[in-house]
Amino acid sequence: MYTLGRTPLLDLKYTVGIAYVAIPADVDRETYIRDCYRNYTISVWGDDGSFMNRLPVSPEVMNHLEFPAAIDQLGSPVVYVTEESQSLPIIIARFPVADQMGDAHEWAIKWSRSFEDAHVVIEGSPKNKNLSMSVDGGTVGGAMLWQVTGQQPGQLAMAVNGDISCNASEGVSFKQQGMFRSTTVDRTAEEGDDSKTVVFEQYPGQNSFKGEKFIINNGEEPLVLGNKLKSFLSDLIDEISKTTVTTAIGQQPLLNATQIAAFKNKTDEFLSNVGYINK
Repeated sequence: MYTLGRTPLLDLKYTVGIAYVAIPADVDRETYIRDCYRNYTISVWGDDGSFMNRLPVSPEVMNHLEFPAAIDQLGSPVVYVTEESQSLPIIIARFPVADQMGDAHEWAIKWSRSFEDAHVVIEGSPKNKNLSMSVDGGTVGGAMLWQVTGQQPGQLAMAVNGDISCNASEGVSFKQQGMFRSTTVDRTAEEGDDSKTVVFEQYPGQNSFKGEKFIINNGEEPLVLGNKLKSFLSDLIDEISKTTVTTAIGQQPLLNATQIAAFKNKTDEFLSNVGYINK
């Protein structure tokens, strides 16, 4: 007993047939295909040589159809059903072409499309615990875009119980308009202990490091604190410039005391205008 949809008339029969996706002769191919995807309709050649125009097709089937490259060629083979009370064929499925072999397996999902020498594949398997997305642009090169937009700031989150690996044959570029932060924590530390936590932050015009220690180029020599060095050298120059020597007429200042005192004005040159450290 039918409980959903139209209840068929007594002895009502449905016509089932095989057809092939086609391109009408009097239309521009690109324009026609764009309209097909907008309206979820296609034209087909039937096995009996009949041409059926603008037949309804479901979005799920539409995503797997291949259109012929020219009007004298055939596209994907499809199954249509004609409900006699409406006399309207409806596309319900797609068959693989005769020379196409399946490469999926049990417990797997796979979606792929090809154009000339380019391929796009989304494949995953709970049995193998993997999911992959790939773009092969062939001789031209491909591109993959992840985009989160809206009137309010969105979020793109990534979490991995393990490692993240990024490999590029050319360059890697990151650009942000606000702040960038990289945090490395000590997983062996007790809760609330962030003494070994390392934080690197970038703001427009400023880079900030926070950590117990940082090393450049495997260096072993400690950095110098600029203000402390300036203060020490200034005091040292003051003491040297005050030095006196014993002469025939008594204690006299050094002959070059003025030149020595002038070195104090150069101690500011030790101080950086872009790098700062406290310990």
